Amino acid sequence: MEKMADQCARGESFDIYAYFKRFTMDTIWSCGFGLDTDMQNNVNDPYLANSEKMFSPNKMVGIIFVLTILIKEFTKVWRSIFQAFGIIRYWLRHYIPVTKRFIDESPSTWIKKQANEMIEKRKDIGHTRRTDLLQLMLESMSEQDFIKDGLASSEKSDDTGVEAPLVRKITKHETSANILLFMLAGYETTSTALSYVTYVLATHPEEQRKLQEHIDAHFNPETEHTMPTYETVSEMDYLDMFIRETLRMYPIAPSAISRQNTDDFRIKDFGAVPAGTLIVVDIYNLHYNPDLWGPLNTHEFHPERFATKRHPMAWFSFGVGPRNCVGMRFALLEMKMLLVRLLKTYTLIDCGEKTRKPFQELTEMAVIAPKEAIVELQRRDQHLD
Repeated sequence: MEKMADQCARGESFDIYAYFKRFTMDTIWSCGFGLDTDMQNNVNDPYLANSEKMFSPNKMVGIIFVLTILIKEFTKVWRSIFQAFGIIRYWLRHYIPVTKRFIDESPSTWIKKQANEMIEKRKDIGHTRRTDLLQLMLESMSEQDFIKDGLASSEKSDDTGVEAPLVRKITKHETSANILLFMLAGYETTSTALSYVTYVLATHPEEQRKLQEHIDAHFNPETEHTMPTYETVSEMDYLDMFIRETLRMYPIAPSAISRQNTDDFRIKDFGAVPAGTLIVVDIYNLHYNPDLWGPLNTHEFHPERFATKRHPMAWFSFGVGPRNCVGMRFALLEMKMLLVRLLKTYTLIDCGEKTRKPFQELTEMAVIAPKEAIVELQRRDQHLD
């Protein structure tokens, strides 16, 4: 909010997407792993820099990656080449130290090293009052490299017919790998979703005004520094519908939600699907299907369409079922709290061609993200010309 005040005072258009990236990275490191960073003021923070490198290879690599997802055999070849390059880089840096001057450490290796250091520091400190993700993982972590799930101490008798619960443990390697996964998943996807919400707000002023009125009904607009509570934000139905409608029109990772069937099955009027087939959901076709999302035009922005009960699998932004996005509630809460604070104080202004230039462009390997989100800010307590 301090950065937004600075930008508003300048009265110029700016790229708000960059601030969203720093915000989501600060948030996931703090809430997930107890690490207090300040990336809004330190844009060269190594955590931010290495995370951006993991998501921002050159365009050609991103295009090749997407194509290889569609062609299974090519995917295997590309993955092998990519892994081989990583092994060669590691070998050179490890056994020929002078090459460290010319060959950077891979971003994922650097982040995993930091994760291992965090694990050791937290273990030395012992149990803390923080109930963040790292603390929960440490409570389930074993020092063994391989773990077989064991039965709980309150094991049920065989004649009861009730399956005994398992005591599940994770290794240190799995803990550090999950830190990397949660950090990446909580950084790029949420910041990209916020940039799309920003685009919709700037290009749909009436909808923005309606959302601001909805926020004002739950908060005093004159107390702009009041922090929204979890309970209040959870009651804001129109805010929830606004975000969900944005993600319906702009799904963040449409190629990431895939499954592999373990048994053969048949689809009517199509034929047999053999076991082991990689199945990717066509999320765009699903989210724009008029039979599922009508009668209003599915290519127009209407948050109220979410007031009508739809098919449970019509909205696929976070996946569905037992393997849907584990961070969905966290991401939605994070976005809602940011939007409440932002829209209580400011109105986002459409900058014409700067805002509306080709917005949806493939710039990442797994996430369809804009290059930038150009807007202007205007304080709500100032008179509109």
